[in-house]
Amino acid sequence: MERYPENTNISLDDFNACGWREALEEARREDYSSMWQQLSSRARKATEEGNLEAGKVLWLLADACSMMLKPNSLNEPFAPFMVMDGKRSALPEDFKNEDIEFFSQIIPLIDEPKLCARISDIAWLLLKPKNPQHALSAIDNYRSIEIGTESWIRDGRECWDRAIQLCLMLRAGAGERIKEIESKIVEALKESSPEDGYLANWLADLLSKHHLGVKDKKGIAEKLEALATYFEDSGDLHRARDYLDAASEWYKKSEDAPQSAVMIVRNAECWVKEAIARQAGDNPSNMVAASFYESAIHKYRTIPRSLREQHNVEERIVELRGLMNEAGENSLNEMCQITSGPIDISELIENSVKAVKGKELSEALLQFANIYSGARADKIRSFSEEMVRNHPLQSLFAATHMSSDGRVVAKKLLLILGERIKNQSSGPKWLSTTLWNSAWWCRVISGQLLK
Repeated sequence: MERYPENTNISLDDFNACGWREALEEARREDYSSMWQQLSSRARKATEEGNLEAGKVLWLLADACSMMLKPNSLNEPFAPFMVMDGKRSALPEDFKNEDIEFFSQIIPLIDEPKLCARISDIAWLLLKPKNPQHALSAIDNYRSIEIGTESWIRDGRECWDRAIQLCLMLRAGAGERIKEIESKIVEALKESSPEDGYLANWLADLLSKHHLGVKDKKGIAEKLEALATYFEDSGDLHRARDYLDAASEWYKKSEDAPQSAVMIVRNAECWVKEAIARQAGDNPSNMVAASFYESAIHKYRTIPRSLREQHNVEERIVELRGLMNEAGENSLNEMCQITSGPIDISELIENSVKAVKGKELSEALLQFANIYSGARADKIRSFSEEMVRNHPLQSLFAATHMSSDGRVVAKKLLLILGERIKNQSSGPKWLSTTLWNSAWWCRVISGQLLK
């Protein structure tokens, strides 16, 4: 069904009368996805009722909100929310010149920060010649979004990130905005509390990404350490490790290598605490404990060699390796045996015998060594893609192979999700798109769970 006729003309009066404010008030969550769903629903209803002008305005706004913001990309900051069967949701290039002109006209009339920021950003991106006022409008609306755990999960991080990127693009044209943004983020980080969950960590990560917060790096490190201590004392070792990682990096930025190493030691010992807890819990798991001991060893190995002696790193690694091996050996008792029917390899045996039969020793040895021609990259790639297609969940989990004495002899890493794969030129388009969408949903879900 056509959303609206191509020759449908719209005006500012149509924008004021289309009910966009009511649509946003009915959105269940204050994120672009919810705004898109509500605007498109109202647009569909308006079109069905014959109000084509209101329908077109609402469809344009819905398309603008449907796009995913990718602040890491300067030239292509927006991606389609969905790609399926050769079709996709909206992209900036879908808007016509008259649509972009319409966007530039309604910017002063929009009093909802996220919507105004998105429309201003699109106008800045597409309108020729570029109007710096559109970029400034986008920056000011992006940075007016509240800094909080809930808002950060629901597009807040990407919005503030994009505001910084636009400031860096405009340089002097952005005035004092980059300093004001930096000050606001640092203030919010220092005022954050344990009840804010990962907020301080996320803010520190954003500052680090853009090389901001340099003047406050020592204070940032101390704040992150304080939060790590709180979570460690309260038994939330997962958050404690993440905050210790961040604190270590910021102490390193402040040229306090010894304190950075202390954070690494504490991080490693958090892994040890969790390993011991998994061995002594109601449902003990030596297999999980062994992996935690391994993580502790890896963490200790990141300490600079000049600082290892004062923390007895080498001795501690030997102790942890012993605990890891013991847990690995005990983990074999936690496994169950899975058997399958016999595999007929008689044809392979017959071919091997024929290859060497009746030949001199040297020639037979040569033939035997060349029975298997080696792996072919194209076949491996084809098989891997088929496995992902037929068994998508299997590619989302790692696997560990252990010897009979409990030692880890091989690992299968999980398939990395996200923008890195989407940006690769090789591989089927359906795969990269599926991984991108999966990564987006995983990010949303994990954000909800880690608050």
